[in-house]
Amino acid sequence: MAKNKTASEIPQKFRDRYDRIVDDPEEFYASLARPLPKAFRVNTLKAEARKATERLAGYGMGIRPVEWYDAAFIAEGEAGRKIGSTLEHFMGHIYIQELVSMLPPLLLKKKIEENPDLAVLDACAAPGSKTTQLAALMGNRDLIVANDVAFGRLKIIKHNLEKLGCMNTVVINRDVRFFSPDVQFDCILLDVPCSSEGTLRKNPEIIARWSEKAIASLSNIQRQMITRCCDMLKPGGTMVYSTCTFAPEENEAVIDYLIEKKSCALEPVRIPGLKTAETVREWNGREFHHEVGKAVRIWPHHNDTGGFFIAKIRKSEAI
Repeated sequence: MAKNKTASEIPQKFRDRYDRIVDDPEEFYASLARPLPKAFRVNTLKAEARKATERLAGYGMGIRPVEWYDAAFIAEGEAGRKIGSTLEHFMGHIYIQELVSMLPPLLLKKKIEENPDLAVLDACAAPGSKTTQLAALMGNRDLIVANDVAFGRLKIIKHNLEKLGCMNTVVINRDVRFFSPDVQFDCILLDVPCSSEGTLRKNPEIIARWSEKAIASLSNIQRQMITRCCDMLKPGGTMVYSTCTFAPEENEAVIDYLIEKKSCALEPVRIPGLKTAETVREWNGREFHHEVGKAVRIWPHHNDTGGFFIAKIRKSEAI
């Protein structure tokens, strides 16, 4: 498989940070130099997984199922790299999506199945990958509010909603930090803007603008976002917080801050078939709350994916 230049261009400061917390630094940095597998999700609002994958296999693609999600697949081989040119993609029968990006909606799957009349907020929705996945998991029932602060990105969300046949979603344009806490949701997906270190396999240019100063600035914004989203969560409601970065300041430290400020607790994240890693318990002399240990990290070299952090948060019923 072809390599990019990421591994050789990684700054020493980056290595010094993550040598401290990754289990196998050599394999970790090697994985960052390998392109991502071509992953996609069958859009169950328009297609059945078996029929869609059979058609794709007919184009000469090797289609490999993903163990932990029955709607997710890997397209292999030269033909698989052209999956974006297929009729199935054009018609919205499939959606090209990185595997770890599919995780946050899956953590809400059980609640969706067991509770009718849910109101769900996708707080940072563009380009709509998780929003459209949520709509499929909800069977186009109930309500999704897809929000993004960048007005220019709303067109992308709307295009994907229309293409994939999502009918239960409204799109709005706000900075989630300034939502009224009177607006209440049963579930919130908060996939925050971050330093995106976990996407280096897909976007190697990120390393050129990487800095610890940017990480600190983003962490401050993330704290504001997560506390406001907690305010908008109904008592007993569920929030999934996620990032595509390795930085503890944007991951464990943000969750630790939330637990300190708000009445909530974490639920263990379990994804059968996917290898997850423990969270960081201490960083730069700061020890995190034991609840933070219920979140998980996903390192690129463990599952041949991007990097990810994910936490499932439950707001206290007694507020």
